[in-house]
Amino acid sequence: MNKEGIKARHSHLWLLITLAGLTTLPALCTDMYLPGFPAVAHSFHVQISALQLTFASFSLGAGLGQLFYGPISDRFGRRLPVLFGLILFIASSVLCGTATNLSELIIYRFLQALGGAGGMVIARAIVRDRLSGIEMAKMMSAMGMIFVLSPTLAPSIGSLILRFGHWPWIFIGLAIFGVIILIGTLGIQESLPPENRNEHGVKQALKSYREITQSHEWRSAALIAIGGGFLTFGYVSSSAAVLIGTYHVSTGNYGLLFALISIGLLTSNRVNIKFLHRVGLMGMLKRFTLVQTVAASLVLVASIFQAPLWILLTLIVICFGCAPGMSGNAMTLAMHPFPDKAGSASAMIGLAQFFGSGFIAAALAVIHGNVLIKMGIAMVVGASISFVQVRRIKEA
Repeated sequence: MNKEGIKARHSHLWLLITLAGLTTLPALCTDMYLPGFPAVAHSFHVQISALQLTFASFSLGAGLGQLFYGPISDRFGRRLPVLFGLILFIASSVLCGTATNLSELIIYRFLQALGGAGGMVIARAIVRDRLSGIEMAKMMSAMGMIFVLSPTLAPSIGSLILRFGHWPWIFIGLAIFGVIILIGTLGIQESLPPENRNEHGVKQALKSYREITQSHEWRSAALIAIGGGFLTFGYVSSSAAVLIGTYHVSTGNYGLLFALISIGLLTSNRVNIKFLHRVGLMGMLKRFTLVQTVAASLVLVASIFQAPLWILLTLIVICFGCAPGMSGNAMTLAMHPFPDKAGSASAMIGLAQFFGSGFIAAALAVIHGNVLIKMGIAMVVGASISFVQVRRIKEA
């Protein structure tokens, strides 16, 4: 390989790592402080289950933030909006570490999500600016894998931080990570040239959102994203109460057990990339949703009978293993019809995903009942939504 080829390869790798870092900011914020739940609850004198409300506020901020960054990035380019979001993310992460009660943490988490949302939506738009078709799906799948894989390791990082300090240091760690991503983003060139930008204001942005939601491909992908949000947050928001509360796992081991789902994530990502050309986007979606729905149903059965932990975790690993392929392929389906509105289409699909996440997190926090069974029901509902919608696409 000549020097230009090596340079291009390194540039592509740098782009992937930086965009994946931007995409994974909200996911890291979701999971990194999970091991600190008992300490946070003790500091604020609340039940652990009440902290699920911080997930709801975070999801709301992430969803609404994407509505802002999408059209802004389509009009003014990608760099300035993403830099603004990163600065807001860093500042609000520090504020989270200074919270003295649950209400403050809920507000600061909303602002943290509002900042992190910029990186998530604009990273996907940059991919759409540069790639299309199968190559775009591959990049989206790789980013989706990192998006879901990174937060599986986040609780272990949070547990490590808690060995040396109190829970506020977890948010300081997130702020430091934000600074690193900010430095990496400064090295990426603008991907949307001035001639490809639009002059849309708020009114036109609302019109664009309306046009996007009228697309059958987008609506299909949105329902798949909502189902994914139900399943993912059904487990994530309940995991501390289930593993630490029900199964009496130590805080240190909690991070290690949470990271087990990375096995399924890595496996399915490789499967998706390997067979995407042969089976096609819809074929992979049908296979992933079938496996996920069966596994989620077995999770509910295991929850009802409080099966041994290794059985429950094995089934959860299978459920989450389907996520990277489903996420990347569904995002490609949603954005492909809108080359001139990539940021807005990405924002809308992100809003749908986080709407599902926030709704299920809030519901699990306020509905009384066995936390294990509630988790199983949420996962089955989410998997079923994706399963049914994927099979309706062909009929429409």
